[in-house]
Amino acid sequence: MSVKGLSDGDIEDFLSGAEILGTGGGGGVEWARGMLEFIEEYDKKISIIDPMDIPEDALVAGAAGVGGGVTQEVREKIEKKFGTRPSMNDFMKTSILAEKLLSGYLGENIYAYLAFELGCGNTILPACIAAMGDKPVVDGDCNGRAVPEIELCTLNVKGIPFTPISIVSPWMETMIVKRVYDYSRAEDFCRAIAVASGGSCMTMGAPVRGKDLPDSIVKNTISGSIELGKAIRLANDKGKDPVEAAVKAVDGYLLFRGKVTHFEREERGGFMWGDHKYEGTGEYKGKKFRIYYKNENMISWLDGEPYVVGPDFLCVMDAGTGQGLSNWGGDFAEGREVAVLGVRADDIWRSPRGLEIFNPRHFGFDIDYRPVEEVVGK
Repeated sequence: MSVKGLSDGDIEDFLSGAEILGTGGGGGVEWARGMLEFIEEYDKKISIIDPMDIPEDALVAGAAGVGGGVTQEVREKIEKKFGTRPSMNDFMKTSILAEKLLSGYLGENIYAYLAFELGCGNTILPACIAAMGDKPVVDGDCNGRAVPEIELCTLNVKGIPFTPISIVSPWMETMIVKRVYDYSRAEDFCRAIAVASGGSCMTMGAPVRGKDLPDSIVKNTISGSIELGKAIRLANDKGKDPVEAAVKAVDGYLLFRGKVTHFEREERGGFMWGDHKYEGTGEYKGKKFRIYYKNENMISWLDGEPYVVGPDFLCVMDAGTGQGLSNWGGDFAEGREVAVLGVRADDIWRSPRGLEIFNPRHFGFDIDYRPVEEVVGK
């Protein structure tokens, strides 16, 4: 068994890389830092384990926060009943409770924890839950990127059930969902609890055996994010272009450079929706680029024509620093200079079953999926 402890430097490089590969979502970096501060108070450290090194009969479970936008009416209703939002300490207690609920229901200890998606917060979350129990987090996740919905999950592609699911609200309300019809229903249940709780809840589920894990996830995404963050850091230290370093590190494609001209966001149904728009600079001068997002970046257009789409990645970076930009904060100020990277999705997503689940029509767009390398002609 090969378990590797992560240094503080590794964590910083991971956060930098995951901000980019989270495709505009995946949980904010400040949320991640709050969880890291929590485990530091208990003198706990994050360690990762390669999915190939997990014993065949060991039990692995996924953990994630589910949430997003809610209406002002819902927010006011929750504030009236419960007052201020729970603290990070309270949140971590809900996470640990979700783990105890699930392992208690299963009657078995959980060997390691798994991120349902790649992103600062939603990867650090299971890593911190694991650290509190002196256990490792799997070096991999169920997407290779961040996604808005539970059904967009490689375990779904492989036919591994998402249930049982433990769900804990921010106020320690608990439930076990024993069975659902399919992954989309799991999404409906978890999202409904998140909305009823003011926009968030903690979930743990999709128990999977070690023998089934390697072929059911995107492997080595934590270590890959660390390498991406390191490449950007070294480029900045040497005065080189961090965007070029990022493209090389992920074997990706530079899709666009430009300035932000428009950013909009609508909160409803536990999600955030909207568009960003850009005008080209340099070699892209005179061109226009648009990205549609549902929590994460999903569809793009170049000069009004469909361009790179999910499941391939659309990663927006600050053109000067290489910082990944988030749809959740104020990162898209008008005039900010950005670079858009395209990254190839894992082969799991490019399988017939993968593309049946994850494609532009899932988001309501009558657009055919074309691989990013085909779109850019490379």
